[in-house]
Amino acid sequence: MLKEVTTHTTRVRAISQLNRGDEIEARLSVGPAYDDVVIRRGQVQETAPGIGVVWIMDHASGMRKAINTDECSVWRVA
Repeated sequence: MLKEVTTHTTRVRAISQLNRGDEIEARLSVGPAYDDVVIRRGQVQETAPGIGVVWIMDHASGMRKAINTDECSVWRVA
């Protein structure tokens, strides 16, 4: 029998709280009756708090991706 992997997520309100190597998810709100949808997940590579952008190494694609915090919420994965 397989064990279910549980992860704890915490919303990041200010990207200045993030450090290189942190595991995060970017979530997009799809409506008031639905949970947020995870659109990206990966490790933080670089942050630019002044413009609200976080760059991650995306697990799904293996590529570096930019996350705009004006468009989605950021969650730290533990």
